[in-house]
Amino acid sequence: MSIFLKDYFTLFDIKVTFRPDLDALKMKFYKLSREFHPDHFTLESDEKQEEVMQIYGFINTAYKVLSDDNARMKYILELNHLLKGTENEALPQSFLMTMMDINESIFDLHSANDAAALHKVTLDLEKIENELKKEADTWIDEFENQRDTNLALENLKYYYLKSKYLLRIRENLSTFAHS
Repeated sequence: MSIFLKDYFTLFDIKVTFRPDLDALKMKFYKLSREFHPDHFTLESDEKQEEVMQIYGFINTAYKVLSDDNARMKYILELNHLLKGTENEALPQSFLMTMMDINESIFDLHSANDAAALHKVTLDLEKIENELKKEADTWIDEFENQRDTNLALENLKYYYLKSKYLLRIRENLSTFAHS
């Protein structure tokens, strides 16, 4: 069982990558799910059934993580010991100041019900997200091509942390837009 529970990439027999072949991943998931489905082990001992349940759960969790871009990025960063108490990681001051400006704009929207201002904040947020995504794609290319993988991972860590921050702002903006 330990070979199965090593890591998600090993389980699916693929290299550590930010851009896996999702069709191949799905096919391997179905193969493993059939092979380790608990219904095939009903006549086995309780210990064996428990072991199969753990493997089956690991397979499902691994597939869920590897098939989701954000979860996969977080997982790769964790595999490389780059995320430790992510909420306390220091982000660049310039980024935090920009986020503070956007948060203030959202706060101002609460009192001014201004559709044009809401649209502007949304566009500003999208611009930041697109710039970050473009930068992240460059670092993913570096990682995938085995060029300075440590620097790529470090920069992708900051992309991940920034994207979490942006997601919270987007949720705040969405809550405002629907109220």
